[in-house]
Amino acid sequence: MNFKHSGAIAILVLAFGITTFSGNVYASQDSVLVGDFPRDIDFDPFLNNLYVPNYESGTISVIDATNMIIKDTISINENNSNPTRIAVDKNQHLIYATDKISGTLTIIDGIEGKVINSKKIGESLWDIAINENNNKLYISDLIKNEIIVLDKDNFKVIKSISVNSSPWSIAINQNTNKVYVASGTSEAINVIDGKTDNLIHEINPGVKPWGLSINEKSNVIYVSSWDSNEITVIDIQNDQIIYQIPIISGAWQMTTNQNNGITIISNEHSNELYILDENSRKIQTISVLDSPQSMIASPTSNIIYVTNPLSNSVSSVMYDYEHRSLTPIIEEVIADNDSVNDELILEVIQGITNIPQREDFDTDMIAGLLKNLGITGEFDGNGIAQILLDDYNEKKELQPKTAQVPSWTTELALMFSDDLGNEPKKEINCDDDAFFPINDIDNINPFDIWVSILPICALS
Repeated sequence: MNFKHSGAIAILVLAFGITTFSGNVYASQDSVLVGDFPRDIDFDPFLNNLYVPNYESGTISVIDATNMIIKDTISINENNSNPTRIAVDKNQHLIYATDKISGTLTIIDGIEGKVINSKKIGESLWDIAINENNNKLYISDLIKNEIIVLDKDNFKVIKSISVNSSPWSIAINQNTNKVYVASGTSEAINVIDGKTDNLIHEINPGVKPWGLSINEKSNVIYVSSWDSNEITVIDIQNDQIIYQIPIISGAWQMTTNQNNGITIISNEHSNELYILDENSRKIQTISVLDSPQSMIASPTSNIIYVTNPLSNSVSSVMYDYEHRSLTPIIEEVIADNDSVNDELILEVIQGITNIPQREDFDTDMIAGLLKNLGITGEFDGNGIAQILLDDYNEKKELQPKTAQVPSWTTELALMFSDDLGNEPKKEINCDDDAFFPINDIDNINPFDIWVSILPICALS
């Protein structure tokens, strides 16, 4: 697929406010100064508080998320401290902060705004995540190359799990109770069973992973690598790479809003935020003035809260975003045919949009269909055939022996070619499971392809 880096218009509104427009995304930004070098951010929506660890100030900034003003500044302890990453327990309103230098974990009461416990549990604590399934904390140690599992109720270490070097990011799939750990100096993502806290296996993402974010709606995990020019997308049901999204190198942090399926990716090199929904393989871009790093998305509105370490600030970015939808031509094909299962046809066509498309291949034969779906690039015909055949086989017991070829099949074939060649088939044999491989696209009639691979019997 072809992706273009587009610029943006930036208009200075206030001392720390800008309005930007980039691609299809309109965004407004407001910022507030915090402590020195803010490294992370998390949100308690019930208290409406943002919590920001200031790495070089040894403090936690508390920000009113609506008005973007500082409500409180919490000192970690009397000695030098370097709060690095945080996680907010939204049920108990507790904030957990790691320390990369001292290996100390600190607990803060979000309601009282006070430190209630602090304990050295490692050598160089980095990322931290809360597992809602088992009430545990998972914390990475960069020196020991371990994931420390801590009981959130009694603040005791349960287990330490050895992983690959430089465990930068932790992501937990709350639906499957699996913990994913990105090892930044090796091409590996470690997968941990949240029930047993045992290492299950590794995933090779093809890059040195730094950032991870899971989209629980689409069952994929997004992988960023700071020195790579792509975002890798992996199907977490089979741990297979399904496609890569070209970007400018410099992306690290990511966050996914599980309510609307939108993933936000920050790029500190290009001063951009990338927006991606679960139905699209094309990023949309918001340009910002600072070098963005860590982020958290509001669960109830289109707002991203992002840290800017180089300017010692935190920004609130409100954006407009429209999800991809089917084109009018495809919708008309569905609406005009009352004799078939419209929902299944919709599922088939949406399945086509989920086939990886790349920028190194294009043909006149499939250009019409791809353009009508808003896609350009390589056409994986065998992949489409397999998706449709899988759907066909699932419904085989309910199928008749023969079926009439519906008119919408001809409509789809016409998107490939103005000349159907052979006389369109009126009826097909539902017991025939064979389909034409589509590698040799030059020697196969496009209408025969679609009659062979579409689940017509299941639709009848």
